[in-house]
Amino acid sequence: MIRNAAIVLSLFLLAVPAAAAERNLDRWFDSELVPFVTSQLVEHPRFKGESVMFVVFDDGVPASVSNKLAISLRDRLLDAALNTPGVSVGRRQGGTSATPASQSVDCTRDDVHYYIGIAVSRRIDGLYGVSVRALDLEDRNWVSGFGKAWQGALSTVQQRAMRESQTDATFRGARDVPFAGDESDLLAAHLAHELSCALLRETGGRYIVSSNREAGPGDNLAATAELASNNLAAHDALELTDDEQKINATLSGKAHRIDGALYQYWLTVTPTDPANELSTLSASAYVLLPGYRLASESPPPRPLADGAGESVSVPHGGGDALLGPMRILRSQDQRICTRRGDASVRATSYGESQAPCSVLVADSRADAIVFVLEYQANYGLVRLGGPACRERTAPHVVTRGKPMRYPLPITTIGSSEMREAREWQASPGVDTYYAFAVSDTRAAREFANHIDTLPLRCSSSVRRGLENNALHRWLEEFAVLAERHAPHVGWRAIEVKDVL
Repeated sequence: MIRNAAIVLSLFLLAVPAAAAERNLDRWFDSELVPFVTSQLVEHPRFKGESVMFVVFDDGVPASVSNKLAISLRDRLLDAALNTPGVSVGRRQGGTSATPASQSVDCTRDDVHYYIGIAVSRRIDGLYGVSVRALDLEDRNWVSGFGKAWQGALSTVQQRAMRESQTDATFRGARDVPFAGDESDLLAAHLAHELSCALLRETGGRYIVSSNREAGPGDNLAATAELASNNLAAHDALELTDDEQKINATLSGKAHRIDGALYQYWLTVTPTDPANELSTLSASAYVLLPGYRLASESPPPRPLADGAGESVSVPHGGGDALLGPMRILRSQDQRICTRRGDASVRATSYGESQAPCSVLVADSRADAIVFVLEYQANYGLVRLGGPACRERTAPHVVTRGKPMRYPLPITTIGSSEMREAREWQASPGVDTYYAFAVSDTRAAREFANHIDTLPLRCSSSVRRGLENNALHRWLEEFAVLAERHAPHVGWRAIEVKDVL
């Protein structure tokens, strides 16, 4: 929990390791990071004879879906390792993810002992951090002495790349990165490699299956098993025959529906005689049926409902929220609408001294960081910059027991009706203010990164915000993030409707 504003800001400053001397990311990457990692992989005794895999870390675990910047940095580090004699890179990255049917299967690099992981983060103050560590998969500990870190500013191109989601092909076939339904050849090659290695480890005998295979019940991807059987035979992992007397096993494929268009496809070889010493062996991978998209691609557009719009479920609204019910106060005293620390206020901000001002007020039930958003009727969702109008999303720290006061761009509510909103909607139909509170600093950084993608409003003039399908996608990602950090988030919303 956050104790006070000083602690909050200290935690943000300490969240990224001390900055490297080189402030340019690319120069630091090439001159310091690459030489360090490659020399460690060659000289450090723990890596001798061991296979490694390069990944992107998210909270210390490999991420199958990340962003383009992190993936590109990982790929550069991987390329350097592949060009360094003496470094053993796991099969999925040291070559193709599946052995070509024309080659003998090589299972020696399937067993990866270390993850070399890169993590890219953004601090609440606008700086970025890059760190690299090595994880021992056997004892689940970080390798002592193996680590490098950088922090500084990213270029516009790098920031844009960090905001774009991308899947990691290393994990193709995992639930988060499934094969497409029309990639049966790639799926078959992947499964053939996995099953080939299992077959070649079997000591009970040789598997002989029919070369005249027909699709069985539940085989939604009929060509997959046929392609896989040809690959298995080419790898010399089993034998195909049309002689019914020699057959001692059957090869079958079946797709099990997991959720919607997502299926888990199983390729299984089963002995025909239960008394046979041969074992039943399987390999599986996830696949999406044709017509659906991968996680890295933009989802197909879907129309929004007319009128009030459809609601989006965001955890912890009302009820046990971190904030009490909100209200908007109007004042002629501009000091009420200027937060401490905002001594330098832009002339274009909504803090003009000659005009009345309005402030969003709510009781604080816990120490937290609050982000304030506004849905402008007919103009979309924006993030509010406060009187200081900072380009980056800045933390608004509130303390338990003290009221939250946040200045708003509207200058009067005398002729308006206000009511509390209990749902997040893609198109509320009226002006709506959302105060989103976060009681965990790490979660707050993630929300700040996501909120940063909204257009910024800093004046009494309406600013075109995020609307329609783009807004719907933003809200869905926001809801997933809120679900992930549900114990640490809470929100309140208030609708403002003009009365004529």
